[in-house]
Amino acid sequence: MVEQPIESIFARSWALLNRNWIIIVPGIVIGLIVGVATGLLAPQTTVIDANGQSVTTFGGNFWGSLLLGLIGLIGYIATVAYTTGMAGAAWLQGTTTLADGTRIFERDAGRIVLVGLGLLVLAVIAVVLLIPTLGLAFLAYVLFTLYAFPAAIVGDRPAGAAISESLRLAVARFFPTLIVAVVVFGLRLLGGIVGAALGFAPLIGPIVGAIVTQVVVAYATLLVVGEYLNLERAGTVPPTPTPPPPPAPY
Repeated sequence: MVEQPIESIFARSWALLNRNWIIIVPGIVIGLIVGVATGLLAPQTTVIDANGQSVTTFGGNFWGSLLLGLIGLIGYIATVAYTTGMAGAAWLQGTTTLADGTRIFERDAGRIVLVGLGLLVLAVIAVVLLIPTLGLAFLAYVLFTLYAFPAAIVGDRPAGAAISESLRLAVARFFPTLIVAVVVFGLRLLGGIVGAALGFAPLIGPIVGAIVTQVVVAYATLLVVGEYLNLERAGTVPPTPTPPPPPAPY
């Protein structure tokens, strides 16, 4: 099958989002759960400021920061996995439901965690090399791991194979991947800025900010999954392996 031009992936992703607004729900719910868990579990430290006033801070020590980071990581992996599963269903069927995301966790929870941990290790390495490489290491990380979750969830690849396939695809289709990566990064940055700005408004602000942020995340996920499936249909990605049939009973 002939590969679709990248602009058609952008247009189709927007059309699918307009038909499947439910894809933003997991991110909102998981974000709410992570926020509540952070508030309840993060350690509190009380200090005296320069004016002699008692001030309470959260996560002010190593273990507190580690706990907050772990909670955030779990929330991030869950959000990406859920929305990727739903985005895959939307691309393949035209519509998606929350059950499509739930099915991913029932089937691939262990694989999803391994992919997330693998990407975390690579992200740490990229951050360590950030200054010596003038930021190129982190840019390479973002670009070459773009298809890792779609490969694991939509392509049904093992964790290591999903990350290596993402690298291979990014190299083989460098410029389309670069365009998608730049747009995804820009959208996420814009969504974060708008969400943070709206978050300062009383009452309704944080709610609207969370919705705007998740709309951006959902569209970005649809873009990445759509391009992955585009490459698969064009033959750049090997077809998703089908499990062997069960042995015949004796």
